[in-house]
Amino acid sequence: MSYLVLARKARPQRFAEVIGQKAVVRTLKNALKQGRVAHAIIFSGVRGTGKTTLARIMAKALNCTDRQGAEPCNQCLSCREINAGASVDLHEVDGASNRGIQEIRELKERIRFQPSSSRYKIFIIDEVHMLTTEAFNALLKTLEEPPEHVYFMFATTELHKVPLTILSRCQRFELKRLNRQELHNHFSTLAKQEGVEIKAAALDMVAREAAGSVRDGLSLLDQLFSYCGSQVSEEDVLDVLGLVSRQAVAELGTALLQADLGRALELLAALQDQGVDIKRLGNDLLQWLRELLLCKLGPKTATMLALPADELAALQQLATPYSQEQLSALFNLLMDALEQPGQQPRFALEMAFIRAVQVAEIMPTAELINRFNVLLGDTPLPPAAIVPAAAPADAAGQAPAPRQEKKNLPPVKGAQNTDWPEAPPPEHEYAEPAPAPARPEPESADGSTPSSQSAAAAPQLTTATAVTTTAPKPEPAPAPAPVVTPLPQKKSREPARDTTPVQLRVQQDWDRFTRHVQDQVKWMGLALQRALSVRVEDGNLSVLFHDISDCIMLKQPEQLRKLTELALDFFQEPLQVRIEEEESRSCEINPLTGRTPLEERKALAADPLVQTALEVFNGHLGDIRIGSRYKEQAVLQDAEDIVLHSEEDED
Repeated sequence: MSYLVLARKARPQRFAEVIGQKAVVRTLKNALKQGRVAHAIIFSGVRGTGKTTLARIMAKALNCTDRQGAEPCNQCLSCREINAGASVDLHEVDGASNRGIQEIRELKERIRFQPSSSRYKIFIIDEVHMLTTEAFNALLKTLEEPPEHVYFMFATTELHKVPLTILSRCQRFELKRLNRQELHNHFSTLAKQEGVEIKAAALDMVAREAAGSVRDGLSLLDQLFSYCGSQVSEEDVLDVLGLVSRQAVAELGTALLQADLGRALELLAALQDQGVDIKRLGNDLLQWLRELLLCKLGPKTATMLALPADELAALQQLATPYSQEQLSALFNLLMDALEQPGQQPRFALEMAFIRAVQVAEIMPTAELINRFNVLLGDTPLPPAAIVPAAAPADAAGQAPAPRQEKKNLPPVKGAQNTDWPEAPPPEHEYAEPAPAPARPEPESADGSTPSSQSAAAAPQLTTATAVTTTAPKPEPAPAPAPVVTPLPQKKSREPARDTTPVQLRVQQDWDRFTRHVQDQVKWMGLALQRALSVRVEDGNLSVLFHDISDCIMLKQPEQLRKLTELALDFFQEPLQVRIEEEESRSCEINPLTGRTPLEERKALAADPLVQTALEVFNGHLGDIRIGSRYKEQAVLQDAEDIVLHSEEDED
């Protein structure tokens, strides 16, 4: 007889020799011991996991005359005939070539006859999913109620293609893929039996290439034994199987993560010159990135890799400098490149490398969002930044302004967390209110002190300098309230204060009102929180914004109607909501950048950070809002002018 390949020579002949299928083997052995073997059994699973092997072992065990427990003896006439493939009572049918209804009719004719020399007549149909619908239908009745002397054993790699009417008449056994360690141990044992010395690293590569299939791994081993003789090294496996060393894959992946495009393209060209399959290289690179990402996720996920301790430690150290976003983005780029159809996989991989170099510079999402907030001026300064700026006032013997100074003031941008007091302000501040001039005339004397006027403007400041400006001065002896001369050249950021009960209530409850609106329409409540001030005049609730971009959606008629309804429901007053913006500042120049708001928006749209984010997230620009970076500077200047002017009048 010609040479018997290792896949046939090492085929298990007993249940004890089957590896990696403990649950299935135990069930079958117990069924044999208890006499509960089903008349129809279907084995499913990927190639090379033992479907046909288990069917043959079951056939031997059912017909074995000297069976001990559940194991066939392999010595009786029936076992020897089955092992030699000469049993007339064991019929193995290839479902791929005998798939028609005529073949099934012939099979049914053979079922009618009693076994010639064995106890049972057994039919093994391999690749049963290849049978036609008519063939399955012809087999239904026989499969449901077969003769007592007949057993059916089916095997398939695609269980979902078998009709449910067939599955319901069979006992199903799903065979799993073997893990890498099981294959490694099995191949090591076989190599020793063959008198071949093979290194552990080489066995790991063979086990990885087998992909859970014992038969595939045995075929690779047979090829290696023929090439190497009695000794097999890692280099031999690379040469024979055309694989890429993990060192080369790691070097290529590291070059991509370090944004070294020239090095990555050079390595790719060198590997292709060596005859490496590009798609195989891409898959190996994906596998390496997956291992790197699992190591980055933590020790628990790293144990999923089943790698040696030294190799696992090296991967964990290599993954430390890179973020999860970088690794996953590179993985997705390579995945997309490999899935592209075409005859030039190298070109697709090179383009993926070019994009990967750009992705290597990506920043984490949290950092990106934080930088956007800073760029747009929407991130408040940390509280710790305010304390050093207040130190000069403390050193001069002046206590910093208490936080209670924010009471009774109109809300400002970013003040959504402020709790406005329920009680009205002290009576002396509003005992004799002066008539409010028409907007936008400057504020006139209202009976309050200069310090109270400066405190009215100061809470709009969010910088450390504002804290110093709002520090109260020592109160002088009671004196007539000074009259503040209006500033004809500058419009006030806040309209003249209306001290009517409705106005006071609106100012005090504005923050709760915005939260009420946010509960109803989230975006509308968030937009109202950007308002500079509010006032009630002639039954109109006017909401002032710094820029039209802050209120462009609120100015739509349907939104104004909705907002008016919400205001009526909350305040229980017939108020008509009006949205206004500071048109006087539409052409104001940012003292920090020297640009107008329009120029600011264009600069933000062209910012490299914005463009990078658009490309990474595949987004587009919507509304561009100008933050409070120079708005605060303008408020500070207004407050200083008011304070200085008040001091001059006092003198």
